[in-house]
Amino acid sequence: MNEEKSTVIDFLKKCVAYSDASILRKRERGELEEIPRWQAYRDFTAFSIAEIEQGNLDEWFLGGIIEPSSKSQETVEMAELEPAALEYQHRAMLLDGLVGPRPVFVAATRSDDGIHNLSLLSTVTVASNSPALLTCSLSQDLNGRPRDTLLNLRENGSITLHLLPATLEATAMAEAAANPLPREDSEWDLIGSEPPLLPGAIASLQCELVDEHILPEAVATLCVFALKSVRVPEKLGKALLNGGRTETLYQHGWCHLHPSDDDWSHLIH
Repeated sequence: MNEEKSTVIDFLKKCVAYSDASILRKRERGELEEIPRWQAYRDFTAFSIAEIEQGNLDEWFLGGIIEPSSKSQETVEMAELEPAALEYQHRAMLLDGLVGPRPVFVAATRSDDGIHNLSLLSTVTVASNSPALLTCSLSQDLNGRPRDTLLNLRENGSITLHLLPATLEATAMAEAAANPLPREDSEWDLIGSEPPLLPGAIASLQCELVDEHILPEAVATLCVFALKSVRVPEKLGKALLNGGRTETLYQHGWCHLHPSDDDWSHLIH
């Protein structure tokens, strides 16, 4: 059985290597609509390797019936943490580590005085498909200053959410957008670009503020956005409409930006 497993694992590893090379070639050629299918194949193959190496599929090689693994679970000592009793940073680290990863967006807004603002958001999520609604929590800083993004939204209600690719260049733009500049200054100057669209973004989501709610006992406001339009490369748009996915920049844990580099994935039918 070990020899058979070794042969299968070697073959599957060659499939993963071939998939990685194919994804790289297609990215270089701009064939983005084919990448999600190759990524799904690559991830599933890598997961299969792990399953074989861990012995979860040994019955396959013995000709037996496949049944769920019944490994005994170790007894682990549990700790109960009370968020209200934690310091601000520790509470943020706990929540970010548990509720994640989350895609990061660079949000572009404009004040009625004509100042264009950028900010980094990691709390954007889909609230409704019909109609298409997104939500986002906008907090104050430690000095009680509301985000320029929220102030601009209250003036004209318009916001563009830029989805970032998983590149180091994108992380530099994300870090620039996160700078707490005075409201009369523009973060666009830090990235050396002109509004309204962020260069290199995977997609730009044009939204309008339709509602806002002060969160109970918090210094944050929950904003509800109506998604009006999405600007996306044509090939990628077709891939997304067929169930594909994007390779985007995510926040993993406390202030860490990473690519969406899961070792495996599974499509729920």
